[in-house]
Amino acid sequence: MPKQIEELPLVSIHLDSSSDTPMYKQLYTLIREAILSGRFKGGQKLPGTRTFSSELKISRNTVVQAFEQLMIEGYISGRIGAGTYITKEIPDKFLSGRKTQPAQKIKSRQTQFKIDKSLGSFDLLLRNISEDKIVPFQNGLPSLEDFPFNTWLKIINKNGMYLPQLQFGYKKSTGYEPLKEAIANYLQSYRAVNCSPEQIIIINGSQQGLDLISRVLLKEQNNVLLEDPCYFGTRASVLTASSRIFPVPVDDEGISVEYAEKHYRKPDFIYTTPSHQFPLGSTMSISRRLHLLEYANKNDAWIIEDDYDSEFRYTGSPLPSLQGMDKFGRVIYIGTFSKVLFPGLRLGYLVLPSLEMVNPFAVAKSIIDRQSPILEQLVLTKFIDEGHFTKHIRKMRMLYKERQEFLVNELQSELGSILDVKPSGAGMHIVAFLPERFNDKKVSQLAKENDLIVYPLSEYVLKFKRKPGLVMGYTAFNQDKLKAGVRVLKKILKS
Repeated sequence: MPKQIEELPLVSIHLDSSSDTPMYKQLYTLIREAILSGRFKGGQKLPGTRTFSSELKISRNTVVQAFEQLMIEGYISGRIGAGTYITKEIPDKFLSGRKTQPAQKIKSRQTQFKIDKSLGSFDLLLRNISEDKIVPFQNGLPSLEDFPFNTWLKIINKNGMYLPQLQFGYKKSTGYEPLKEAIANYLQSYRAVNCSPEQIIIINGSQQGLDLISRVLLKEQNNVLLEDPCYFGTRASVLTASSRIFPVPVDDEGISVEYAEKHYRKPDFIYTTPSHQFPLGSTMSISRRLHLLEYANKNDAWIIEDDYDSEFRYTGSPLPSLQGMDKFGRVIYIGTFSKVLFPGLRLGYLVLPSLEMVNPFAVAKSIIDRQSPILEQLVLTKFIDEGHFTKHIRKMRMLYKERQEFLVNELQSELGSILDVKPSGAGMHIVAFLPERFNDKKVSQLAKENDLIVYPLSEYVLKFKRKPGLVMGYTAFNQDKLKAGVRVLKKILKS
């Protein structure tokens, strides 16, 4: 008489109906973990799907989905409805809880990797490798709850099913041609950028644009002038290329060309954020722009114009891009959709000064990731061509202006005796300056412990000391959240 195989008990399986994780996924995970930990042994029989359904008070389809995934991954075998068993052949190396030494060795090897402190603070670097919590006063984040996702989904549904099969093959590394045409039209009309679609490279965000520039153009020991304070991602890209960084102070008119002329004889590259200096928020004057262009041309230098949030200008007439004023072909223009649409889109663009530069950049882009995702490019093209893009920008410009005014008023009312804060004429963040007795890094850490995100201004400084300050975003938060955030910050600063 054959030995009867005992079915596994279900007493150890507990599902959470209130969780956002689907039930089948929870069941799959629990069974898989039980197998890998050795609690469920190879060869043991699983109860039938109807038994699971009855005892766990879930639908049979939920159980079937979980079983199917476990079968695909090789954790169970047999036939649903005719007996299902834990696979006997799971290698020991996959089973957890038996040997801890390999994991300890891996951990030891990982700790040998050192992060170059000159790249920036660990907190700033951690932000780029972690999932950001959406809490006040995270900067650079658009109002996701106000993005027209229904419109976006309609475009996906309307066009996704009817894409020609060719669209899903390998395409040009420079990007989807209709999208480049749409971007060129937009930039010419709204940012006074002089370009054709052929000069545009579609990239996966501003940081990839900076990385491409460093790969293609930057050489070892090139002299790179950076605004001080400066976006840390630029610093990282320059250092990766083993180029030399020369900080240039920033005043109310932008990067000080006069200082650069006096102290740096031969720059090869100049990085600037003229529309809205990051992080101080100043806008480069017309006279300073012309001076910078002449300085770059005189020294045969490239200018990298990072136009990261220029769409959001709240006072005065829109200023043209630096690229649009360039008569010498010196400006490489970077733009992104992360700030105006949503960061998860991961699409941006480079506008190169000449067609001769396109092929080297196209090759470098193809080496990094071959091309940007085609479906996202198609949807974005339709979103722009159908007028949704400019409509959304206009709506957000009004909303963000209101939110900035509200935050500034709250800070002045509740913390006016401590913080020096003024409205900014553009952008998605403000800087609140602290008295000299405060350490902005410590304030930032305390804020983090209280579920707030404020970045210390000192972390962006390269050489020229500034008053301690807090970089505070406001665009992603309604008035209730901003008000609550100010209350928490008040407790921190007055404790």
